[in-house]
Amino acid sequence: MQLSGETVGQALARVARDSGGDRALVWLTDRGVECMTWAELYAKACAAGVALQDLNPDRGRVALVGPNSVDWIVSMFGCAVAQMPVVPIGPSVTDSEALHMLSQTNTRVVLAADRVGDNAVYRRMCKVADQLSARPVLRDIAAWIDTSTSVPPTPGQASDTDEFFVQHTSGTTGLPKGAVLSHRAALGSARAWRDAIGLQAGEPWLNPLPLNHVGGFITGLLTTLSVAGTYTVVERFTAQTALRAIREIRPAVVALVPTMIIDLLGVEGVSPSDFASVRTVAGGASPVDPGLIEEVERRLGLTFLVGYGQSEAPSMAASAPSDPTQVRTQSLGHCLPGRDYYIRDAAGRVLPTGAVGELCVRGPLVMTGYLRGDGSIDAAVDDAGWLATGDLCSMDDQHVLTFRGRVREVIIRGGSNVYPAEVEQVLTTHPSVAEAAVFGVPDKRLGERVVAAVLPHPGGHLDPDDVAAYAEPLLSRYKRPTEWIVAATLPRTSTGKVRKHLLSQWYDEGTLHARCAGPQSV
Repeated sequence: MQLSGETVGQALARVARDSGGDRALVWLTDRGVECMTWAELYAKACAAGVALQDLNPDRGRVALVGPNSVDWIVSMFGCAVAQMPVVPIGPSVTDSEALHMLSQTNTRVVLAADRVGDNAVYRRMCKVADQLSARPVLRDIAAWIDTSTSVPPTPGQASDTDEFFVQHTSGTTGLPKGAVLSHRAALGSARAWRDAIGLQAGEPWLNPLPLNHVGGFITGLLTTLSVAGTYTVVERFTAQTALRAIREIRPAVVALVPTMIIDLLGVEGVSPSDFASVRTVAGGASPVDPGLIEEVERRLGLTFLVGYGQSEAPSMAASAPSDPTQVRTQSLGHCLPGRDYYIRDAAGRVLPTGAVGELCVRGPLVMTGYLRGDGSIDAAVDDAGWLATGDLCSMDDQHVLTFRGRVREVIIRGGSNVYPAEVEQVLTTHPSVAEAAVFGVPDKRLGERVVAAVLPHPGGHLDPDDVAAYAEPLLSRYKRPTEWIVAATLPRTSTGKVRKHLLSQWYDEGTLHARCAGPQSV
């Protein structure tokens, strides 16, 4: 892959110069569709950058706390042109999580939304800031920029290897860690994803994932920047809002996590004609049920692509329209350029083609490292530069990856390894199962036993005995769940991943049924 050598701020300036009159952002209002051009966005970003230099002359980190919004995007690009690292934080984080993130990153400025519904975000952040040893400057993200100036901020020395942002991990296994990504890693990952989905210059696309996560930030907003496309701003996803955006903005590509796709398909009246402008639907952030892919393609007549990445290494793999059905429905797709990949066993030995082990990656599109408590950076790679992803995968001779689960989620039952993703994939082929989450719990005799939390389709009924009988010929005896929970809901991260460590914790506490189970649990 050809790396541009640009920072994000430099890329924005170039796009504003070359495509200034083209639409950069579009969003829905009561009056219809409004837009902002690349030239207008750059001018506002410059105004934000000048204001930030006054607030933050040492160019320390700047936290953005709020939902997806035009103000968030302008503020982020203001940080980029002023060469200040960004710390994106979701508005729904708890006060203790926000305190951890702001303290760990030594944030100097916090730009926060006033409120999101009943969530008084700005007031909460003020209280959190009061607990920090060095209190950051706080401003309302919607009312802090003097837009009368559009002169670029005073430039400093800038390199594409400089820190661009700190992405806190989703926290599916505990307290979030701060992954530091450079401009090069962010833009390179965005370009890899752009090429995978085939987004073209000037095309609108819809990616309503949260901007405080790489799924929305890199594969959404920065992918748009990389091709001078048009990004659709969606403050909060609902199926009705997404369908309206598809109907009125007419995107060429739509990127959604599986739960969003399921909700969208459930909207009354949705039809293939609504998607006349769409050539590709891309899904990811959590494993995609093959049945869901087939349903999207059958009902809407679209090509479905799967994407795979993580906070530490975004945009690692994707399927392609030309791939056979088996690859598009049963795998993560092909390894994308910009990194090296291999599969290893628990002892660190390279495994042969097709074997299941931990995926390791290295290259310029991988994070710089994790932030330590003292502000230094732990490279989190071995002496040869390899990052252990924590994901269990197999890789064939065409470099197609298949996800098998997380290293920490492997269930060892009577000495045999059970990969939750494999069991979940079987369970979700049952017509009554919308989603499954498989995890291990301690067992005195076997070490661990297999538990499955299964969700029925909306309004549907699910009999766990039927599912167990269905799975019996499809799963070896040691892989079969011995306990079933018919759940009404599951704990999730902001991008829809199931927080399995909470399922295990609640099970141990004896509160799992009360927290997420429906009346049919057994």
